[in-house]
Amino acid sequence: MTEMQNEAFHKRLLETFAVEAKEHIDALSNGLIQLKNSDSASSQNVVESLFREAHSFKGASRAVEIPEIEEVCKVLEEVFSRYKHSALPIPEPLVETMLEVGDLLGILAVSDEANRRELKPRVQTMIQILHTQLEAGSFETADTDSPSAEAVAPIKAALAEERGISSLPQKRYAAAADEPNTRLKESHISETIRIPVQKLNAIMRQSEEMLFAKIASRRHAEELQRIMEGVGELRKKKNDLHAMGEGLRAIESTLLKAFKQAKGDAREIEMMVERLAEEMKEALMLPFSTLFYPLPKMVHDMAKSVGKEVAFQVVGGDIEIDRRILEEMHTPLLHLLRNAVDHGIESPEERMQKGKNRAGSVTLTLTQRSGSKVELSVRDDGRGIDGEQIALSAVNKGLLRQEEIEVLENEDLLNLIFESGISTARVVTDLSGRGLGLAIVQEKAEKLGGQVRVQTLKEGGSEFTIFLPLSMATFRGVVTSLNGQKFVFPSEHIVRVLREECQKIQNVESKEMLLIDHHVVPLYSLYTLLEWPVSQNGSSAVSAVVIGSANEMMAIRVDAIEVEDEVMVKSLGKQLSRVKNIAAAALLSSDTVALILNVSDLFKSAGMVVPAHTAPKKEAIKQKRRLLIADDSPTTRALLQNIMEMVGYDVVAAVDGLDAYEKLKQATFDLVVSDVDMPRMNGFELTESIRSDGQLSELPVVLVTSLESAEDRGKGMHAGANAYIVKSTFDQNNLIETIQWLIG
Repeated sequence: MTEMQNEAFHKRLLETFAVEAKEHIDALSNGLIQLKNSDSASSQNVVESLFREAHSFKGASRAVEIPEIEEVCKVLEEVFSRYKHSALPIPEPLVETMLEVGDLLGILAVSDEANRRELKPRVQTMIQILHTQLEAGSFETADTDSPSAEAVAPIKAALAEERGISSLPQKRYAAAADEPNTRLKESHISETIRIPVQKLNAIMRQSEEMLFAKIASRRHAEELQRIMEGVGELRKKKNDLHAMGEGLRAIESTLLKAFKQAKGDAREIEMMVERLAEEMKEALMLPFSTLFYPLPKMVHDMAKSVGKEVAFQVVGGDIEIDRRILEEMHTPLLHLLRNAVDHGIESPEERMQKGKNRAGSVTLTLTQRSGSKVELSVRDDGRGIDGEQIALSAVNKGLLRQEEIEVLENEDLLNLIFESGISTARVVTDLSGRGLGLAIVQEKAEKLGGQVRVQTLKEGGSEFTIFLPLSMATFRGVVTSLNGQKFVFPSEHIVRVLREECQKIQNVESKEMLLIDHHVVPLYSLYTLLEWPVSQNGSSAVSAVVIGSANEMMAIRVDAIEVEDEVMVKSLGKQLSRVKNIAAAALLSSDTVALILNVSDLFKSAGMVVPAHTAPKKEAIKQKRRLLIADDSPTTRALLQNIMEMVGYDVVAAVDGLDAYEKLKQATFDLVVSDVDMPRMNGFELTESIRSDGQLSELPVVLVTSLESAEDRGKGMHAGANAYIVKSTFDQNNLIETIQWLIG
């Protein structure tokens, strides 16, 4: 082997070692953190595993001639060996020191020879600390209070004065959290991946079968060549009709045979390609543990930096998910964990005052819900989400007015936390508080075709759940066209597609509404949402896609709706990674390139659309009616409020009859829409209270209820209700017409 070849081989060897070293370091870190949270019975198995890990790491470093790592691993091996045979738990100060050693090993593993020589003094100092703590420990009694802290204090103080070593954990975490393309991420996912042999064997078998397709295509080419030659010979015999007839029959027979063979081979090739694509997709499916393996150490470092104690647990690590989704979710997951540690988990003192364990709990769970969907959740048992702080932040940022905040449901209030700049932190720190992290989480999830949900838990704490596809290679979508350009709406967000006559379009306060099955849905043009010049196609019908997101629904007009198809996702590249209203590109079955629409962005764009004639006359403003809706069901309240606001009414919601009556005493309303069966004060009682109040007695009341017996209807009328609408036969147009009849 030449010197150049030798250098190239050594370089490849070091690259391979760097990946292996990262796995060893993560295994050591995770094992050490597990020691802190495990009982004495299970800790011996962990120590045994750590001993083997240090031994293997030592051997690998010797093979690539990195003595600094070999020396450190030799001391770690000695520590684990001593405690393995003593059957005593390793003192926590020693565990913390070994975690710091892991950070130093991570630097050594990716350093060149010159940098490792520069780090030599730190290596020797760390080895000295390990030896001091090891010798200070007792192996003759069960007393685990190690006196080594005083012994190593001067050494650690000297070490802290050296450049960078004291802040290694924080630096390591900051790099991982803020840089999407850090070595940490790449070494686990981007640069190399490990594929099980059985998956590679399956791909190899499919590749070998493709050789038959190669042979078949060559045979078809040869047959076509013979047909072309036959046609040439036939031209020469154009004056001999008999010969031409025989020649045509021969060519026809050959063509028919070639057609049948080509048709059969096409089916075979199609199945081969589909199987190969499936096998390749399967090969790119990696265990979720590929992503979470470095996380326990990161959570430990985050908690330590803010003086907290956190027990981190992962559930569902063996579930396999698309490698590209793992890469995309790396940064959002770190933001969620940072949020849980910094905002959710209380300090040990605060937790003990509340009767909780000193250490908070953060659980990362991946659950497969179907053959194509997974749920990724981050749950903590901390203080929960401060709704008042969210509201205050939203008002201060100018996102909503105070009166708008007051009528928000709890779910809608919590969802404000995903808005950029909204934070519950009272003080901005280097860990969090700028209100960007959760906005990034939502953006990333929606880019992958997923959604995010947040909730506070009854038992305390909070939970963020991200709904994701298992694979992002292909998905189903409805293909539409706009001035010749193809656009794809993801099928999972589509309520329906339709072509309606223009007469079905209604104008309400300069906003176009589409009447669909007795429901009024706002209608927007995709030209307007994309800010394209409007094209008039002259059609008397409306081609529209009705999409839904959370509690919202709207129709989007396009030039044409073509087909629902399986589309292949193509990245727009880093330069176009965040284009407004566009999630990605797609390759259609017709080999046409289309753009996949971002549904969340479309709703945001619709919210910014200014309708024509935006300056209504003062008389029109005076005529706008104000309604009060009372219902203890959040879903029903949202539905009724949405219907009434679409028609143009100003709506305020109340959670029950008593809340409604208190609001009636504080402000003026033109009509009340109320449920009957509610806590504290039901609808009958609310109506009676209104009728007996001198200032409110003439106020129209509409009862909308599931109580449909004649007796209940009689009670409603007796209480003084102006209308009684049963939910089982509910028609929103009936409600609208009733309200318009009562108040105009």
